[in-house]
Amino acid sequence: MKIAGIAAIMTGITTGAKAQEQTKETEKPGFFKQAFLDMKESAKRQREIDRANYKAQKLETKAFYQEQKAKRNPEVRKMVQEQEYQKQMAEAKARQEAAQKRIDEAKSNK
Repeated sequence: MKIAGIAAIMTGITTGAKAQEQTKETEKPGFFKQAFLDMKESAKRQREIDRANYKAQKLETKAFYQEQKAKRNPEVRKMVQEQEYQKQMAEAKARQEAAQKRIDEAKSNK
């Protein structure tokens, strides 16, 4: 009798435990499924970003190479140097004019 009673109690406990496990299992797949779907989507987006960054870096490298290649040409190099010279002269003249204005203002305020 005691053995049958113990078996019945254990069977009842096991059935109750199984019912609890089933409810937990029905909750978990939704959560985990959603989590894995989110991770999958995030990985796809990150891969797109990585591809775009790779392509941008590749194009920037190619552009730099082409610029350096063009600078080896003496005519182009002289033209680039002339433009740089003109730019620096314009900046220097603007600074001179600004300094002269400050000097004139300082003299007139005496």
